[in-house]
Amino acid sequence: MGKYSLPEMPYAYDALEPHIDARTMEIHHTKHHQKYTDGMNGALEKLSPE
Repeated sequence: MGKYSLPEMPYAYDALEPHIDARTMEIHHTKHHQKYTDGMNGALEKLSPE
């Protein structure tokens, strides 16, 4: 089974300012979203080891 990867953002991190600041967007994308992606890949690996 293929691995999931973190997609590129379709807009700049600062595109939603002043409502959401660029640093918050960057942290959410590069840390939180990456952790979810890594967790999904880890779970799939445990379910179907090759």
